[in-house]
Amino acid sequence: MDTIRVFIGTENAQFLPTEVLKRSILQHTKSPVEFHLLIDLPLKLNRKMYTGFSFYRFAIPEACGYQGKAIYLDADMVVLGDITDLYHLPLNGKGALARPCPPNAWYTSAMLINCEQLKHWDVSKWETLINAGIASYKEALWGEPGGLTYKDFAPLPEYWNHLDTYDPATKNIHYTNVPRQPWKTPGHPFAAIFLKQLKEAIEAGEISKEMIQREIEAGHIYPHILQDAVSVDL
Repeated sequence: MDTIRVFIGTENAQFLPTEVLKRSILQHTKSPVEFHLLIDLPLKLNRKMYTGFSFYRFAIPEACGYQGKAIYLDADMVVLGDITDLYHLPLNGKGALARPCPPNAWYTSAMLINCEQLKHWDVSKWETLINAGIASYKEALWGEPGGLTYKDFAPLPEYWNHLDTYDPATKNIHYTNVPRQPWKTPGHPFAAIFLKQLKEAIEAGEISKEMIQREIEAGHIYPHILQDAVSVDL
C-alpha cells in the first residue's frame, strides 16, 4: 500500500487547526500517511501573500524530487473522507486536480499533484519573475489564464474542498471565512465538525490542555474553545 504524502500549508498561528486536520486525516484513512508541513520556507516575494504560506504549495513537486504523487491541503480544513480515494483519482494527463473556480480559475487550496508532470513548477524562478513584474502571483495562485500554472489543472470533485458548507457528500470542509473560523470565534454553523475532532484529540491525549492554553494566550484561538469542545455532542 502506497504511503500518501500530505503537504499542509500552515503557519505558527495555525498550530491547532493543523493538528486537528492531521488527526481527521488519520481517522478516516486506512493508508499510511506521511505529513509535511509547509511553513517558513525561504521565499522572498516583494508583495504580501494572501496567507503566510499561500505560495509554498507550488514547491511540492520539487520537494518530492519531481517523482510520484502528493496531496496539498490548507491548514484550515477538516477531512471527513478517505484520502486514499482522493489519491487515486485520475489526473487525466494534467499535473494537478483542483476545484474549479468559475469562470476560469481554480481553488488550489486542496490539490492532488502529479509531481512528474510539474517539472516547470520552480518556486525560486517564479519568485524572480514575480518580483520583476514579469509574472503574476495572483494568476499563478489561482491558475488563471496567462499565469504560470495555467493549463496545469483538471477538475477535483467539489466535495474534496467544500467551502464553509457541509452536506452528506462532504469529504473535506474548508473554513474559508477567516473571522468566523471555529477556532477563532464561536458561532460557525459547522463548528461542531471541528470541535468534535478537537474533543477526541484531547481525550486521546494527542492535544493537551496546556497546548490549548498556550494558543489562547497567544491570541490564536478564542478563550472558551475548551469548554465548547468538551460539551460538543459526539
